[in-house]
Amino acid sequence: MMGRGLESRIVKLEVRTARPHEILVVWRRSGEQVATALRGATFAPGDKVVCAEWFEDGPLPEPRWYGEQLSQAMPAAEYEQLNRSVDCIASRAAGRTGGFEPVVPGFAEDRTRQMSDAELIHALLGVQT
Repeated sequence: MMGRGLESRIVKLEVRTARPHEILVVWRRSGEQVATALRGATFAPGDKVVCAEWFEDGPLPEPRWYGEQLSQAMPAAEYEQLNRSVDCIASRAAGRTGGFEPVVPGFAEDRTRQMSDAELIHALLGVQT
C-alpha cells in the first residue's frame, strides 16, 4: 500500500509528462459543464485535451489518451460520438450569419487541409490546459 505522500508525488510526475503527439478525450453529457467533466482527468498544461458530448445512455467512457490516428485507435462507438459532437458544432455554426469562423488565431483554410483528424478535432473541441 502506497503512502499518501508517495501517491501524490507520482500523480504530480505523471501530470508533468508532456504528450505532444497524443490527445486526451474526455466525455461529458449534453448540457454538462466542461469544467465538471474535466475534474477526473489528469493532464499537464499544454496537453491537447478535448471534451466531447456523449449522446447515449449508460455510463460515460473513462478519459483516455489517443495518438494521431483517432479513427483507428478509438472504439467505433466512441468515434461515432466524437463525430456527432463535431456535427453539432457544425450545425450550430451553419445557423449563424456570416459563416463559421473558428476562434483559433491564424486558423486558415490552407492550414486545415494540412491538419490531421486529431488536430482538427482539437481545434473544434479542445479545451485550454
